[in-house]
Amino acid sequence: MAEPEAPACGRLVACDALVGAPLVPGPGPVPDVADLEAEMTRLHLSAAVVRHRACRQTSAHLGNDILMDEIAGKPHLRPAWFVTPDGREPEFDPAVTLAQMLAAGVRWAWTDPASQGFSLQPWCSGPLLAALSEHRVPLLVDYATIVLNDLHEAMAAFPALRVVLLQVPRVGRNRLVEPLLAAHPELYLGCAPSLSVHAYWPDLCRRFGSHRWLWGSHYPDAEGGAAVTGLLYAGLTPQALEDIAHGNLERLQAEVRA
Repeated sequence: MAEPEAPACGRLVACDALVGAPLVPGPGPVPDVADLEAEMTRLHLSAAVVRHRACRQTSAHLGNDILMDEIAGKPHLRPAWFVTPDGREPEFDPAVTLAQMLAAGVRWAWTDPASQGFSLQPWCSGPLLAALSEHRVPLLVDYATIVLNDLHEAMAAFPALRVVLLQVPRVGRNRLVEPLLAAHPELYLGCAPSLSVHAYWPDLCRRFGSHRWLWGSHYPDAEGGAAVTGLLYAGLTPQALEDIAHGNLERLQAEVRA
């Protein structure tokens, strides 16, 4: 495969990398840190927010420890910790867990209610959502792992909560997500190959502003070259391109209150 050219924007930062072998490994390279770095070099990525699959498959907090070990000394890999409503032992207090996360220099969180057996509704996740809101920590969630009404209720109860919705499916004009975007100014979308709809990104920027979107490559489950091409040939203005390629992600990270 030909090497993609350097992107026509200042920097390119992915919001959605996932490392760690699946329970049933498939053919091809193992999606470990070394493979991710090779892919980043091929695509000319400056940095990536990284999650670890072990958080889903074993213990959420053990997976966070594994991630920190595997990316130690690699500042271009920005860790995202998996968070749960009960927090980490022995405190079982999500506010304490979040304080530990921030003290470790981590500025991104992610979660998966479907795999860890909880609800994002405030009656279940209220203390966690309150802590995330207080510190303005962006929360990454995959579209397929969440009940959208639960997301709506969570963001209505905690309007300062910042959520980045990943892997929105390719369904044209999304009649479920767009009302959420209109209702919740702190909801952001990850723009990856799954959201490849003709002329959709410029239209979203026109209606909601260019500050609501973060670029992602969907590593390791999508072809990264397609993600880069989709961004560069989306017909975005130069300012919108810079915002989505790296600016919005870096702004959200800088605005975290440690």
